[in-house]
Amino acid sequence: MSSQFDECGQRLQAFTNLSFFLSQCQMGEFKVHRVRFFDYMPSAIRAMAFNSHTERLAVARADGAVEIFHFADNYFQEKVIPGRDRRAIEALCWVGHRLFSAGLDGEVTEYDLENLRARYSIEAYGGPIWAISSNSQGTLLAAGCEDGTVKMFEILEERIQFQRNLSRQNGRIISLSWHPSGALIAAGMMDMVRIFDTETGHATHRLLVERGVGASKSREVVVWSVAFLSDYTIISGDSVGKVQIWDGLTGTLIRTHLVTKWDVLALSISQDESSVIAGTSEGTVVQFQFISSTVGQQDKHWVRTRTFKNHSHDVRALVHTDTAVVSGGMDTQVVVRPLLDKVEKNTQESALRKIAFPHRSLVSCAKKTGLLLFQFPDHLELWRLGESDGNGTPGESLPVKRKPEKLIQLKRKGEDHICCSTLSPCGSWLAYSTVSSVRLYRLQLSSNNISIQKVSKLPKELRSVHQLCFSSDSSRLFASSILSSVIVVALDQTECKYLHTLKHKS
Repeated sequence: MSSQFDECGQRLQAFTNLSFFLSQCQMGEFKVHRVRFFDYMPSAIRAMAFNSHTERLAVARADGAVEIFHFADNYFQEKVIPGRDRRAIEALCWVGHRLFSAGLDGEVTEYDLENLRARYSIEAYGGPIWAISSNSQGTLLAAGCEDGTVKMFEILEERIQFQRNLSRQNGRIISLSWHPSGALIAAGMMDMVRIFDTETGHATHRLLVERGVGASKSREVVVWSVAFLSDYTIISGDSVGKVQIWDGLTGTLIRTHLVTKWDVLALSISQDESSVIAGTSEGTVVQFQFISSTVGQQDKHWVRTRTFKNHSHDVRALVHTDTAVVSGGMDTQVVVRPLLDKVEKNTQESALRKIAFPHRSLVSCAKKTGLLLFQFPDHLELWRLGESDGNGTPGESLPVKRKPEKLIQLKRKGEDHICCSTLSPCGSWLAYSTVSSVRLYRLQLSSNNISIQKVSKLPKELRSVHQLCFSSDSSRLFASSILSSVIVVALDQTECKYLHTLKHKS
């Protein structure tokens, strides 16, 4: 089988998986079905976080799923943590090798990156959480909440523990950034940026953002993103299209850059703090660099240098690595844009990459019976392929005698999204898994109807798996589990029986 995806706006529609071999002779002739009825909708990107030590990028999507990309290994999608109903992630944060998220459910979640699930969640009791950020020492985690508080959590070896609130403000906390010293926090709000002393918990400065020329006085300005630099410079991006540079010690405005008529939604700073990128709701990414504006001048300023246009909709998340700009947003794509002055030309690192489709297969095929299984987060669809009349010459489209037919729509149980699914080659077995359970079904197909029966008793070893696969003769079910093990289950007409577990020597 081969997969190919066609994107139209936000819609990623799989229109051809699917070389299905109906007949084959010595000349290698076969019929190919172009499948246009896999109505798959990818999920928008809401947040990103980059771990420069391990070179892992975490990407959070609107359906609550978290993806881990390995940048040192050709941007490979290494892990996928499935989403969950009512888990709306707004922010991600790495602390060493640990990954945290927070969102509109008001909880801070830490993930188990080996078992690919949430390890635990803690209620912050401040309403929806809009931002989280850790200090450079990795000892404290700050969460910006709807009720106007910045909540501080102590990062312990196994969990996090609530420590205290910083002084409550009027209005929600939208964005956060720690000063590298850990002594101060900048918080973006409505119409202002607040600076907090983390020792006393009190606000020390209030930086009022400008509404812009001709703007209504009643219109609130949202400070969507804020960055706190080592020299106490604060950079903010807001809902009236401005990137503003502030002196964090005196609380005064240094410079304003109007980059769009709409919103500046995200900011990211390079590790050496010489460059900042801003993502807008127009789909552009704007770069600023701390350089001299004229040749020979000693004084440096933040100067707008480049504009990239790689997205069709809002850029909600940004990461500035040493060699590239990584962006994502409403159009669902992860875009890696190399900074050509930082990489060698004509190398693998210099290529523009758009990661626009799932790395793991969402389609299973039963060749012998002409069935296709499509995986969605909350349900599965079983389809029977159509049939055509006669034979044709190579490359010719044949008329359809019988249209494709949807046989079953199987809704998953519980709130956890489906992480993997498979259909046996003979079309008699169907299995899927969430992070909490595995379900197996027996299918009986006739020319007019289909019946489905759940296998009620499964071996206790099939509790939670990451991948499923049937043997070519449909007599075995293989399931990948934790610790690099593969569980082998035997199938017959009435039951499934655990056989053994294949374990890696290490």
